[in-house]
Amino acid sequence: MTELAPTSTEDQVYGLVSVLYHALQGAQACEQYIDDAEKAGDDALVRFFEECRDQQNERATRAKSLLVERADAESDDDDDDSDEDDSEDEEEDEEA
Repeated sequence: MTELAPTSTEDQVYGLVSVLYHALQGAQACEQYIDDAEKAGDDALVRFFEECRDQQNERATRAKSLLVERADAESDDDDDDSDEDDSEDEEEDEEA
């Protein structure tokens, strides 16, 4: 069985999903680091880890938005292809 090489779009989606996943994992890890720094009474580390968490959350939000944009564009492309297929079917029906 031969595997097909991923398309450029699949590579882009994979990249976005990977960044989204890792950003969310990073934000979650920062929550633990914040708790640890709070228990230690280290306000500077609390602020640092909060900044890191916020940056990770922003990165995750941006990756999600980019995924949605591409999913919408792909859906629009599929609709266009479907419309073309429908008109070809109608032409074939008329010829018959």
